[in-house]
Amino acid sequence: MERQARISAKVGQAREAEGVLKWLGWSVAVLGAIGIAVFAGLWAAGDLNAEQGISLILGTALTTVLSGATAYASGVNLGLGAERLDLAARDASPDR
Repeated sequence: MERQARISAKVGQAREAEGVLKWLGWSVAVLGAIGIAVFAGLWAAGDLNAEQGISLILGTALTTVLSGATAYASGVNLGLGAERLDLAARDASPDR
């Protein structure tokens, strides 16, 4: 039974980490959108030339998409792994 308790604790930790990673993914998306808006505003105000504006906006957009998607997908993958572990532990449990 101690083994089952350890597995349950690990599954709980993985589900908590899943939530944090999903939250991080959305946070990166929001911060990236704010950054894009700021760079667009600077470009519109004339503080940046066209080359600087385009490169900053595209760089921020690409970084945001890649970072946010990676964090979010890692969270989803962690959650799926936790679910598989939980199902396997229940199937292997002698208490069934």
